[in-house]
Amino acid sequence: MLREMARLYPGDRLILFQRPGPAPIQVDGSNVRYVPLDAHPMVFYDEMTQVCERQGAQAVIRTYPQEQHPAIPFERQIFTVPDIQHDHFAEFFSRPVLAVRRRAFAWALSCGGAIATMTEHSRSTVISHPWTMTDDIFLMPAALTEELRDSAASTGLPAAVARFDRYFYLPANLWPHKNHRRIFEALRLALPDLPARTGLVLTGNPEGLATVMDGFSDLPIIHLGFVPRGEVAALLRNAEALTYFSLFEGFGMPVLEAFHHGVPVLCSNTTSLPEVGGSAVLACDPTDVHAMAVLMCRIVNEAGLRESVLARAPERLAAYDWAKPAHALRAGLERRAHALPRPKTRLRVSLVMPTRNHGEFIRRSIDSVLAQGYPEIEFLVVDGASSDDTLDILKSYGDRIRWLSEPDRGQSDAINKGMGRVSGDILGYLNSDDILLPGAIEKVVTYFAEHPECDMVYGDADHIDREGRVTGTYDTAGFSFERLMSDCCVCQPAAFWRRRASERTGPFSTELQTAMDYEYWLRLAADGAIIHHCADKWAQSRLHDGTKTLSMRGKIFEEVFSICRAQGGYVSYSYHNGLWSYRLYESWHGGPVLKRLMPWLHRFPALAHFGSQAFALGGSRISRAQVARALFHALDRRHPGVGALVRQAWSRSALLRRSLS
Repeated sequence: MLREMARLYPGDRLILFQRPGPAPIQVDGSNVRYVPLDAHPMVFYDEMTQVCERQGAQAVIRTYPQEQHPAIPFERQIFTVPDIQHDHFAEFFSRPVLAVRRRAFAWALSCGGAIATMTEHSRSTVISHPWTMTDDIFLMPAALTEELRDSAASTGLPAAVARFDRYFYLPANLWPHKNHRRIFEALRLALPDLPARTGLVLTGNPEGLATVMDGFSDLPIIHLGFVPRGEVAALLRNAEALTYFSLFEGFGMPVLEAFHHGVPVLCSNTTSLPEVGGSAVLACDPTDVHAMAVLMCRIVNEAGLRESVLARAPERLAAYDWAKPAHALRAGLERRAHALPRPKTRLRVSLVMPTRNHGEFIRRSIDSVLAQGYPEIEFLVVDGASSDDTLDILKSYGDRIRWLSEPDRGQSDAINKGMGRVSGDILGYLNSDDILLPGAIEKVVTYFAEHPECDMVYGDADHIDREGRVTGTYDTAGFSFERLMSDCCVCQPAAFWRRRASERTGPFSTELQTAMDYEYWLRLAADGAIIHHCADKWAQSRLHDGTKTLSMRGKIFEEVFSICRAQGGYVSYSYHNGLWSYRLYESWHGGPVLKRLMPWLHRFPALAHFGSQAFALGGSRISRAQVARALFHALDRRHPGVGALVRQAWSRSALLRRSLS
């Protein structure tokens, strides 16, 4: 497509950024310039920004969503989004990989000036996605590259294929959505009705082959691994059919390759494949093994079917050329080059206040909400059948507030009940002894409007005592998952999140008594939410004898340890240190004396307890991977050069990927 655009628009300058080494594609033209940049993502985009500024680049096309970005206004950037498969089949991805994809795509969908995608199916999924904020979503369909069209017709078949008289062909990596195991089951069903010595040939990355083949070693299936382009062409030309019963495709390039080489296509009737294949394919439900087997038998045994299907292929192939997407991209770049900043919309904020027997404090908390100057606030108090004067206080506000009072199963149940009754774009909850500072909501809304990619933001806060006197500052910090795993750096009354994130992550856990907010922040982050910290002071958190933070320390540590293991795979040293400080100095009557005599004593059992995790981590691949990722991200931020070496080792070592994925 870039080749065609360079040819069609010789007056345009195209700057192609690449990592060190040979160019991944060759685009010829006097108007084309290649610029190699550093391989490390952060350095790559810093250098890219500098080149774009020097050269006066007017618009940028991003080839695939990433978490890192050049410092170029997003309204001037086009993101290529071939599909959003990870949201349709989240179970096919490990949780850390899924989180990375979600964050990268959130940037593209929320901030991108325009989105280019390849089929109407993909376009519809982008338009309906909760994170999409642009209305400039256009089609840029693919076509066969010159290399694929020019595959040498003289290339012979790989020798291993000689064991078959005829075969079906599937060129695909062994990813779950490629549906290999159902295809194997279909082959087993079809074999009794197929000629002898019929088999299935696979090519692509062999990583994971043993797992995919488990239970099917008796079938006539061979995997050739990666093969040269010419051999792929030969395999297609000589196949009975391309069997492409994928569960999800953003486009489906092998279908066009099969059309080009004159081989019938058996494929799924879902996602983009019906759109690309049209009437030139035989299609069925990719979860229906019997239907797939029937198509395998029909294409081999039914007289005239092969010829009938192939007769329609040239028309479908001709529908996909490079001129149309080149013109579409050029028009998109023209729009982006002259784009204005996206107008900001007024967001509705919904606040839920859970309460029970907080008559002493609740009026001050409610008044702090009513005093906010922002007009679009929805406020709901959820009372758990208080027996003090709370209900009288609520009634005294008349129609200035909404409230309900009924028995509940604890604080989380009250929060969830309230969240189910509000409709705002931005959500938060305020305990009935905490305070929102004046103007806080206006600042929250402004932050979200200026950071459309942000799913949750938390500000700074003070601690106050029973009388409302400031006693200290909450220890907030800039967000990273590793930082949140070491300590709750998020002050709950100063935290707000988008509805889209809560709908993906779900409600607060009703199994927890003390740390349900901490569990929710970690769960949001582990699910791929983009979380920011704002240094403005937004709230006051009250500490008094009745708060769980002070009265249930042992229970808090119990829940925090369980939460950290579930969401991050490990418990940080800081929590072990806190637990043993509590056990030795706070949980028994002699603790204060022991602390005066040996204030360092808790560090020894804390270190031993922390180190004992190594045995558990060694036996859990998931936990091992989570810890490895945490260490890598921390290292990569501090030492990008070392991070680049780790990336190289990861890309070259299948063993490393298997052990830490």
